[in-house]
Amino acid sequence: MTTYSQAKADGVPTWLDLVSPNAEASRTFYKAVFGWDYDIGGPEFGGYTTACIGTRAVAGIVGDQPGAPPAPAAWGLYFASYDLDADVDKAVKLGAKVLYPAMSVGEFGSMVTLEDPTGAQFSLWKAGTHLGWGVANEHGATAWYELYTPKAKQARDFYTALLGNTADLMPGGLEYYILKQGNAMLSAIMQIDPTWGNMPAQWVPYFLVSNLDETLAKVIQNGGQQMGGIDPSPFGRIVAVADPAGATFKLVEGPAA
Repeated sequence: MTTYSQAKADGVPTWLDLVSPNAEASRTFYKAVFGWDYDIGGPEFGGYTTACIGTRAVAGIVGDQPGAPPAPAAWGLYFASYDLDADVDKAVKLGAKVLYPAMSVGEFGSMVTLEDPTGAQFSLWKAGTHLGWGVANEHGATAWYELYTPKAKQARDFYTALLGNTADLMPGGLEYYILKQGNAMLSAIMQIDPTWGNMPAQWVPYFLVSNLDETLAKVIQNGGQQMGGIDPSPFGRIVAVADPAGATFKLVEGPAA
């Protein structure tokens, strides 16, 4: 288990949230799967839900907002930013599009949502009192993040330039780049294979589970879907799943560390 008591370093993944067409149904699903508890925000914050393990935040859930067009269910990844305006300017110069301009979220911090040059959405978060997730690498908490994109090299060049990271090509037959700061592995970029069909560019989170078979059964029992086979890896068994609204995420089995 890794816990956090201060804002994460500039350019490091810091927060996840789920855009859902039915926030209440999503809360019910993820509580059944991961055992999350919730802190539901007031109307001034659009009912934004913070999911917690114990007292530590792990992710957010937000429903469609009044007057806004319906959005497809999806998990979104935030990177820490110490200077939001400068990072937005840099992202745009590197080919990104601003989808939702920078906005303040009360005392909690400020954020902006962008689309990278390959079509994937991501956000930047400048922390105030909200430091991002407070725990990782624990059952039901985040563990890893992969960008699936049809243009992996272009995405690699964009994110390394924007975030100040380096990228290592993983040995083997896949075009799979690991983004790093120093020796710390932060996230990855993977080339979409045309045989996968019409898969959009997107960031997909992994959640650590102590027993993959039991957790996968809970996903299916509560209306989710298994998206492929269970794959072995040096980090534990992995499976892709979707929640009942269609948001994709992965489970990775491993001991809480």
